[in-house]
Amino acid sequence: MKPRPAFASIVAMLALLVSVANTFYQTSQAQSAAPQAVTGSGFTYQGRLDDSGAPANGVYDFEFALFDDATTGSQIGATLAVPGVTVANGVFTVQLDFGNPFWQQQTFLEVRVRPGGGGSYTTLTPRQPVSAAPVASALPGVFTNQAAQFVGVGRTNKITGAEVFGVNADFGATGNNYGGMYVNTVSPEGKPFYGYATGDSFRAWTTYNPNPDNSTSPNLNNGALEVYSAFIDRPMLQVRNSRIAQPNTAHGLAKAGVFADCSSTSPTIARSFVSIVTASPTVPTPTASISWNSGLDACVIDFGFDISQRYYVATAIAASPRFVTCAYASGASLYCKRFTDAGVRENGNIVVLIF
Repeated sequence: MKPRPAFASIVAMLALLVSVANTFYQTSQAQSAAPQAVTGSGFTYQGRLDDSGAPANGVYDFEFALFDDATTGSQIGATLAVPGVTVANGVFTVQLDFGNPFWQQQTFLEVRVRPGGGGSYTTLTPRQPVSAAPVASALPGVFTNQAAQFVGVGRTNKITGAEVFGVNADFGATGNNYGGMYVNTVSPEGKPFYGYATGDSFRAWTTYNPNPDNSTSPNLNNGALEVYSAFIDRPMLQVRNSRIAQPNTAHGLAKAGVFADCSSTSPTIARSFVSIVTASPTVPTPTASISWNSGLDACVIDFGFDISQRYYVATAIAASPRFVTCAYASGASLYCKRFTDAGVRENGNIVVLIF
């Protein structure tokens, strides 16, 4: 019967293969007949195990753990158990994957071994150094601090304790010296976005919408920056080069405005705007119109969207004291009258704002 190995004399001669694969990868300029697969965070580990001075043979159970120091320090990540490894002439090969915690810092691999199937593990010494992966040189200026959970581009420190990612752009303090990042989509019609989440659930995001009106032939240089919440079906805020809009149920911005001649003969609108985000964007954007109602002896302004739950203010444009009263008519309309300081209705310019 073969005697049980004396593990006190086991020595591990360990070599980390050059072909280390991790989550960082680089794009090659060389042409290839087939696309390369994205590498993972695992690597191949090969070692030599001696038993009583002779190469070991048989089945063994292994454990592997990463540390940040050669003798003491703290463990990084979880312990990997690899049972049932065949060792032939002292050589064994295993696949290890500690996730993504360590490629840009010096770490040390601790190996523990026992005969296959049971017994206590023997910790082999010394721990084996695992150098930072050479691929890290393909990421100049990128700094990671695992303990502080911080990634910096051109920076090695946090600005605030809550910061987890930062970019430094040292382009000077004068002129148009911008510094920052872009989110790019391959198609001009794509909607690049930046999102926000808590508790692994999305909460809000900002996006550039190149076609906010869903038109057949959009002007891609006339899109909108939009701010969304996970709890609504349309943008909370939409910024175009001509207006800033909100849903008609939101508070905060003026939804519409009219500068009009409230005249019984020919009421007209000189200037107006309607800034709402509709539930299903359509072309054209709602616009305001005006008419005269002889029965009410008032001009009727239709803003093109439901104003039944909105607020409004009205004023007269005149060199002498005048005042305006408006009342909700129905749906999208108000009827308004302009008066002299003596209370007599008169024709003239008025301004009405919807909030």
